[in-house]
Amino acid sequence: MRDRSATRALVLGLLALPFGILSPFAIFAGTRSLRRIRASGGRATGVFSAALGLAGGVLGAVLLVGGIVFWFAIS
Repeated sequence: MRDRSATRALVLGLLALPFGILSPFAIFAGTRSLRRIRASGGRATGVFSAALGLAGGVLGAVLLVGGIVFWFAIS
């Protein structure tokens, strides 16, 4: 059984790269999915998708904060 939150985390993580405002949602979905997969005792799958979504969310947040800092620095 595949965890649905893993797919949601992956999609949000990919969308968080160009649209950093979605980063908190990707991070939340990825973390929640990884916890549910680990708690299932091997019955649920989707670790790679959840981890990739979490990583995309974190990277999107870093890019968002970096862009905001850069914008304030040049103005």
